[in-house]
Amino acid sequence: MEEEKSITAGVKDAGSYEQSDRNKSKPGRVNGRNSSHKSVHKIPTRCSDEIFMILQANQDKGAHKDKKVGYETQEKRATVIRGFFSDLFMLGYRIESVHNLREKHLRAVFNYLEEMNQAPSTIQNKISIMRLFCEWVGKNGMVRDSTNYVKDKASVRRSTVVKDDKSWVGKGVDVAAKIAEVAEESRVVSMQRELCLSFGLRVLEAMSLKPSSANEGDFVFVRDGTKGGRSRVVPIENEVQRDVLNRAKALSDKKSGFLGNRGGDDEQRRKHFYYVMKKCGITLAQDGITAHGLRHQYMQESFKRLLGIEAPVRGGDLSQVDPDELQVASQKLMERAGHSRVSIGSAYYGSRRIKKPSSSVPDSTPPAKDDFSNGCEGI
Repeated sequence: MEEEKSITAGVKDAGSYEQSDRNKSKPGRVNGRNSSHKSVHKIPTRCSDEIFMILQANQDKGAHKDKKVGYETQEKRATVIRGFFSDLFMLGYRIESVHNLREKHLRAVFNYLEEMNQAPSTIQNKISIMRLFCEWVGKNGMVRDSTNYVKDKASVRRSTVVKDDKSWVGKGVDVAAKIAEVAEESRVVSMQRELCLSFGLRVLEAMSLKPSSANEGDFVFVRDGTKGGRSRVVPIENEVQRDVLNRAKALSDKKSGFLGNRGGDDEQRRKHFYYVMKKCGITLAQDGITAHGLRHQYMQESFKRLLGIEAPVRGGDLSQVDPDELQVASQKLMERAGHSRVSIGSAYYGSRRIKKPSSSVPDSTPPAKDDFSNGCEGI
C-alpha cells in the first residue's frame, strides 16, 4: 500500500527563492547559467533495483523510431530517471515501488526543480525522459504536456524559430580576431573552431574529425561524433574552406589522424576545449556567444550562398524567393547539418514562412501557422 508524506516545511524553505532573483529574459537561468542543483538523496533499495532492471531492458530503445539510441543518450536517461526518484524521496514522498508513480509525484518534483532555477530546456528534457520511463512501466499517456508540471508555464514553452541571431557576427564579434585569440592559447582548439565555421560542424564532430581521411574530393565526410550516429557529407564550395581543410591536415597527427598530438582521451580533449573557450571569454556569461554559434553562422552564410538573400533572422525578405526554390535549398542545408527534418532549419536561420504582401482589404483567412511551431529537438 502506498504511503506518502507531504513536502516538509524544511524542504520548502530550502527550495524557496525570491522571484526578483530570476533572470527575467530566460526563466531558469541565472547569469546565463543553469541551476547548480544536484540530486543526491538515497533511493531505497527496492526502487533502485527496479530502476536498474527497467533501464537494462529499455534504455537503448528509441523514443519514436524502431532503432537503438547511442551510449550518451542511454547515460542521460539513466541520470535523469535516478535523479527524479532521488528528488522525489528527498521531498518526503514514500512509494514502495516505481510502479506506484503518480502524476502528483511528477508535479511535485518538477515544481521543485523550477524553484531550484533549472533552465526551461532542462526541465522539458527531464519531463520527456520521464514520459518515456512511464511508458516503459505501462503508464502510457500518464505524463501530459510539460506545462502541467510547472507553475510558470512560460518556463517550458520553447519555440523552434530563432528570433535572436546566435552567430558570432550577429553578436558583434570580430570572428577572425577571436579565433586568433584562441590560437594563442591552443592551435588545435582554434582549428576546431575554424572547422565549425567552415563546415557547420558541432563541437564533438570537430574534435572527432580526421581531416585527411574525411576529405573525399569536393566533400568532407563527417562520420564520428555525429548526433544519433547520422553521418553526412558537407560540400567544399570555396577556397576558404579548402585552406582551412589543408591547414587542419597539416596540424593532424600522422598516425592517429586526429588534430594535435597523440595522447589523452575524449573526455580530456573535451575539458581542454571548454577550458580554452572559457579562458577566451567564449561563454554566454562573458561575451554572450557559444562555440555552437559558429555552426549557426555557417548555416546563415550557406543560406545566403544558395538563395542570394540574407537569412530571415538577419532581415532577409523571403517574399523575394520562389517557395519551391526555398524548399529545395532548405533540404540541402539540413542534409549538410545532419538533420532529417527541414523544419529544424528555423532554429539556425529563422522562420521560412513567407509573409503575404499587405492589402487594404482585411483578410479573414487565419494567419498561416509557422512551419516550426511544433516541438524542438537538440540541434
